[in-house]
Amino acid sequence: DNAKALYRRGCAATQLDTESRLDQARADFARVAQLDPSNREAREQLQRTKERLKDLKQREKERLSAAMKGGLYQEQHDKLGKQQAAYQEAVSRRKEAGEDEISFEDWLKKEKEKEEERKKQQKEELEKQQGEARKQEEKQRWSEENSRRAAEGLPELTLEEWQAQQKAPAPRKADVVTTDEADLDEEERKLLQETKSKGYYHGRLGTVLSNAAPVPQQVSADQLGSSSDTKHGGSEWNQAGTWEEKDTTAWVKERLTSWLQQASISMPEALLPSGSAVSVTAKVTKVKSLTGEGQIVMVRKQPRHGFNCEADLSFSITVASTNGEADASKDQSFNGALHLPDLMDAVAPSDLKIDGKWKGSGPPEHLRFSAEGWVDKLRENVRLQVAAFRKEYAEKR
Repeated sequence: DNAKALYRRGCAATQLDTESRLDQARADFARVAQLDPSNREAREQLQRTKERLKDLKQREKERLSAAMKGGLYQEQHDKLGKQQAAYQEAVSRRKEAGEDEISFEDWLKKEKEKEEERKKQQKEELEKQQGEARKQEEKQRWSEENSRRAAEGLPELTLEEWQAQQKAPAPRKADVVTTDEADLDEEERKLLQETKSKGYYHGRLGTVLSNAAPVPQQVSADQLGSSSDTKHGGSEWNQAGTWEEKDTTAWVKERLTSWLQQASISMPEALLPSGSAVSVTAKVTKVKSLTGEGQIVMVRKQPRHGFNCEADLSFSITVASTNGEADASKDQSFNGALHLPDLMDAVAPSDLKIDGKWKGSGPPEHLRFSAEGWVDKLRENVRLQVAAFRKEYAEKR
């Protein structure tokens, strides 16, 4: 029963909001409190874990209760009711037209075939639009490349030559610059040579020569026994001051909200699949909700900046014509929402999942494909804002 190890394992278990992990954390903190009754931190963690476990069980109970009340099945009942109403209309229409009667199963089968055919046509149309957009983008990039070459006095490329350049293979191994060829000073060359001969971990990961690295000292049993003094007034397991936890929830929420509200993109001239040009502005208009917690944990004098949040954002997209007309009444705006379920330190900004949906019917059909691309660009800017927040957070002490 190592109180320090139990406490650390309990803290690690609380990072996952599942019943089994919280149960384990509660048991670990309870054991630490039993082994070291003067450990205030363990008692506080035990109380917080019990409250989280209670809330988790209550939420699960409410979710199951809602499902049993028909939330899960009501949708199916409503769908069946609509199908039966549509079937009765079809029966009446066929009767008036003098057509043969049709069973509900046969009618469902035909409706399913119609729906599949409609989806197939939509998919083909979308793929066609995407292909045309890719070709348009490719031509635009080719034109930009030729403009750059013209400015440098180089001959223009044909579209086929430019496409061949884009498909060119990666540099060969002989083209890669090795560290032996880099501009190193004498100290760095010695470290590099010693690393090659003695291994990467020799001499504090190659930061100093091995003859200058600290020599490991054996700890005797007498030294371990003398560490039981508690002059610093801390718990028995934390005499060296190796663990310190600071709650930064309020700061994390304030700064993260500020960064997310700055997410925006602006395209003065964007091409639609039809070939017309428009100016587009997309931005986060409001951080509707931001829940979670943050803390800085000092482990062996090294800070670890942790946060675990979930956010809901509102966004808007404004599309304006670029044909010289300044009539704001012709501008089109569409609103939607973004959901960030895993806004935490364990997920890199580039891997951040951002779900999106339109408010109401969303943009019209001729703008739908382009609007989805604009939302993707806004997602990327949101990820950049999260990265900026993480950089600011890493400097906080």
